[in-house]
Amino acid sequence: MIYVILGMHKSGTTLVSRTLHNSGIVMGEHFEETVSYDSGNKYERESTLALNMEILGVDTYRIYDMTAPEKLCMDARQERRMLEIIETCNSLHRDWGFKDPRTTLTYPLWRDRLPEHRLVVIYRAPEQLWPRFRQGGIRRQYLNPVRAWQYLSRWCEHNERIIGYLRAAKNPYLVLNYREFMQGQQEFERLAAFVGRDLADPRNPGLYRGKRAHYPLVKAAAWLLEKFTGKSTRKILQQLDVLRAQQCQGAPAGAKAELSVAVHDA
Repeated sequence: MIYVILGMHKSGTTLVSRTLHNSGIVMGEHFEETVSYDSGNKYERESTLALNMEILGVDTYRIYDMTAPEKLCMDARQERRMLEIIETCNSLHRDWGFKDPRTTLTYPLWRDRLPEHRLVVIYRAPEQLWPRFRQGGIRRQYLNPVRAWQYLSRWCEHNERIIGYLRAAKNPYLVLNYREFMQGQQEFERLAAFVGRDLADPRNPGLYRGKRAHYPLVKAAAWLLEKFTGKSTRKILQQLDVLRAQQCQGAPAGAKAELSVAVHDA
């Protein structure tokens, strides 16, 4: 089986990828277990990462500058590369997958070319992510309002698209909340049931950063974003919570949630 992990940057995609990889689902090559996340081990398949960046036309890892494309397309050469990646991985591995937060923007291209596969979505409240994106230091504090607007815009774009994909999904999917995944066993057990195997547990509570969720600047930026663009972090988060809650209450993975707020449909 093929597993595609979707989620905003810093939302737990690396942790899910590492969990699956350490449990026998090959998420990439040449991962060094002794190399930490902060040192660059993101458990990302290099070939899919490189192709996603090329399709999106980006050569930087500055996420807050990477706006979602209005029109998603790729040329014939890129399509051949995508098909080659899929064929190679299928020939080498019975169970494999890939993780790259940029896949949240390029997934429709992968979806239409992948054989049967499953989606694992992990999300996190925007306030919890803010410490990973803000600029520190007294001299840089004046940039934080701009950074907060950019960050929340990216958060909305990524998660709007995820909701759109799930509303139209024909493949099974699982929705996980990062905070719950780190703090208890229910989410971990749900993931194990979804992939149908016992999982190695790489979680480290000491690395659970961004627990605080009260940042006045983020709340102000979210209010302004909704007022001037119509993008609501609050409503998007509610929709993700609904999707997860339905699954926790026994709805089968992939069941459609009743979502009242219009989102981007791929």
